[in-house]
Amino acid sequence: MMTSHTRNAVSVYPALIPSLVPILRRTGFAEPFFQEWRVGQRFGLSKPLTNLLDWHVRGFADGTLDSEVEISRGLLQHLAGRPGSYYSPLLRMLRSHHIPFRVRGGVPLDATHIYLPELFGHSVPIQVPRLG
Repeated sequence: MMTSHTRNAVSVYPALIPSLVPILRRTGFAEPFFQEWRVGQRFGLSKPLTNLLDWHVRGFADGTLDSEVEISRGLLQHLAGRPGSYYSPLLRMLRSHHIPFRVRGGVPLDATHIYLPELFGHSVPIQVPRLG
């Protein structure tokens, strides 16, 4: 028996996970050159938001979805940066394509800033764009 993915609270019917990939691709998502695969992960796609930030969506076998904003993979700081939640644009996309979803326990607030790590422990706040 597979348990739910614990990082988030948004899920779709597991049978719908494969159908999300073409929808995401049509809106500019692509497979990143390299990514960390998690247990049960069925896809992981990313899309540039700015020249510094990417939006990353993962789908899991149990139907759960993970949506985060992170430092672009093209930057070395990606390895040290911490991603933030970015669910509002994903939920709008699911609604616009009439894909039923469930939210358990509330959706995490979207990150307002992601911090670009710099030398000597400093970090630079980068504002996360709001997609409408």
